[in-house]
Amino acid sequence: MQPINIRYGFQPVRRSLATGRVADLFGLDAEETGHTVAENLLLDIRPGDLVLFTGPSGSGKSSLLRATGEQLGAVNAMTYSLWERPLVDALAGDLEDRLSRLAACGLSEARLLLRTPSELSDGQRYRFRIAVALGYAQGTESRFLMADEFAAYLDRTLAKVLAYNLRKLATRTRIGILLATTHEDLADDLRPDVHVRCRGEGEILPLRNDSARESRPISFANDLRIEEGTWADWKPFAKWHYRSHHLAFVKRIVLLKHGDEPIGICVFSCPAASLSLRTRYFGLQNPRSRLALAALNAQMWLLSRVVLNPTYRGAGIAVKFVRQACESCPIPWIETLSAMGHANPFFEHAGFTRVGVIQASRERQRPEIGGQYAGHTRLSRETIEKSRHSEPVYYVLDNRAKLASATLALPSRV
Repeated sequence: MQPINIRYGFQPVRRSLATGRVADLFGLDAEETGHTVAENLLLDIRPGDLVLFTGPSGSGKSSLLRATGEQLGAVNAMTYSLWERPLVDALAGDLEDRLSRLAACGLSEARLLLRTPSELSDGQRYRFRIAVALGYAQGTESRFLMADEFAAYLDRTLAKVLAYNLRKLATRTRIGILLATTHEDLADDLRPDVHVRCRGEGEILPLRNDSARESRPISFANDLRIEEGTWADWKPFAKWHYRSHHLAFVKRIVLLKHGDEPIGICVFSCPAASLSLRTRYFGLQNPRSRLALAALNAQMWLLSRVVLNPTYRGAGIAVKFVRQACESCPIPWIETLSAMGHANPFFEHAGFTRVGVIQASRERQRPEIGGQYAGHTRLSRETIEKSRHSEPVYYVLDNRAKLASATLALPSRV
């Protein structure tokens, strides 16, 4: 990069009686040298770097951001007009890439994906701008984007999750990101390759960190813990689940807490009495016999609900939560069905094996879709209706090794 020089004069662009009186009152004359933000500043910024400008208001961080972005040809996330289309339609690329970018910007809640920019809050619209700019930056030669007032509208937890997700995205995609903010606390999760601290009056302290891209947990990971839950704990999470809010045949409920606040839940239920993918995977004979159903109930649970507060999504928290919740279950096999498996390999990351996809056209009338659970009655009408067009991915987790070696006490931390 070329040296950066930024200086603002004290003299007004247009003189008036009022500006003359102010100059006389404070003794400002034509010889005033003006305000220097940066003088011959050299920044070591490389392709794919995440660069953070911090400092108090008026310290020059926004001016430095703009000057740096201009040299690098960065896409400005704040300048694009947003199309009035559902969020998932407003981005380019295949569906998996769109969902990944939206999730990285804290916009992964299923119903939110169907809303338009005008229906969003200021904080949501800011995050959507970053998601849009990421797509544009991928198509530019420089592959840099810039955003001022980073996380200014967000609560601190959401701001940290967004920062953590952008660090992961920058590392994975090699897209450079330039951010300016007054919030120094975000540096722990952004882990910038270059951190430029603006002290004001031309004092600028740039620092390069060549180990910034090393993976590590989010800054508040030690404040997370899991514990046993109850039926009553499900109600606050039901609104975030895209299927039936009714729970059937519950075997166990596990909660994830941030401090004293419940932020995630896993619900384990009885497995469906018959599932063709399960039958093929395990090589079962006569799976609906009384003996087979008794063995099924004794050896397998269904992970029927996984919900994480949208604020916390995308930072690897859910994967560790699900893994630890499953490993603490007193059962050798756990299965689950997930429509999101088509777009996000979440369960693979949590240790599950992807077995296959249930085809709606062939399996819709089978017991696993609106039929009986092992030894129990039929599912609710709501579940049947919401599953009518679904083609979920079927997963299995082999929990035998953990069951043999671990006590059944829950781990204290995620």
